[in-house]
Amino acid sequence: MAAAYGEIGIAAAASRGHGVVRRAVARMNHVRERQMPRYVNGYQLALDDASLATFGFDRETFERAAFSAPL
Repeated sequence: MAAAYGEIGIAAAASRGHGVVRRAVARMNHVRERQMPRYVNGYQLALDDASLATFGFDRETFERAAFSAPL
């Protein structure tokens, strides 16, 4: 049985540039990198002011970052 054009493992598909799987993984990584600061800011906002001051941060900085972060 002959393989269809563009199937995984066919040289013609590989020679066109980045494959479907590679693009999908790159997009997933990009989305996860954009989501990460929101999770971190949420955790840091859950800390009390004394803990934030111990690490050299203030609550206002994280609140501004939380509201200005793109969705």
